[in-house]
Amino acid sequence: MRELLILVKRHMCIYFADKGNIIFTCLSSIIVVMLYAFFIFDTQVDSLVAAMADTDRTEAVTFVCTWFLAGQITLIIFGATFNAMAIFIDDMKYNGSDVQIFPLSKVKIIVSYCIQAVLIALLFGIGSLIIGTLLILCQQGYLIPASSLFAAVGVIILGTIFSAILAMFIVTFMKTAKSFSSVQIVLNTLMGFLIGMYIPIGTLPDFMQKIIFWNPYMSMSVWLRELLASEEFQQLFAKAPSLQQDQLAVFYGLRAESFDTLWSTSDLALFIASITVIIFAFLLVSFAKKRYTR
Repeated sequence: MRELLILVKRHMCIYFADKGNIIFTCLSSIIVVMLYAFFIFDTQVDSLVAAMADTDRTEAVTFVCTWFLAGQITLIIFGATFNAMAIFIDDMKYNGSDVQIFPLSKVKIIVSYCIQAVLIALLFGIGSLIIGTLLILCQQGYLIPASSLFAAVGVIILGTIFSAILAMFIVTFMKTAKSFSSVQIVLNTLMGFLIGMYIPIGTLPDFMQKIIFWNPYMSMSVWLRELLASEEFQQLFAKAPSLQQDQLAVFYGLRAESFDTLWSTSDLALFIASITVIIFAFLLVSFAKKRYTR
């Protein structure tokens, strides 16, 4: 255990020694927020006000802010875990000689990189949750319930574990940092749409919705939206019939639906956990077939 902790500390030190990693992770998040605020935010608020009679614009603004915050946290978790895994590629460039001086099995070496990615993603994910909550409080005077915030931290923890294992699995197929960077850029570009972050998931064609709802990152963002935006959603659509509320919740990505069945939070948790276990099993098989020698 001591060797594992030392190895995790070593990975963390390497990551934070490169200030560019931290700067660009934060900068990319800021750019996404600014682009959304300038080009999409007002349009989405206006459409809500126009669609619902007697809608308070302040409530619509608060709902859109909390709705966007959930998607932004999911995107940050994805980006942070993949950025953290760049250390693995750099190590393998030298056949992992620095890592193999530790008397650890391959499984523990994998776990050390995953723990490092989880800790880094938790830092950015929980930091984004806190900053976003404070900004909404200052701008709109709305404080997300403490119970929802604590539950959101739990979702972030589960999500970072899944994302770290997925990132580790993908980088085992990458031979150079350049190829990994290219894959990451493509995935980052797509992920905003695959989690319904920029526009409501209900605006996409039906076949795309059915595919996207099986994306674990989408499940993560749905769970976070349900926690962070559900109170404002209920106030905004309080006059709508219960059946229409369920349809609107699916439309805005506060609920996941497949085979005409709404998923509960336990369903989302089980789905994410199951995919995590499956990918980790594939990761062990993939890593076992590779030979890293000094």
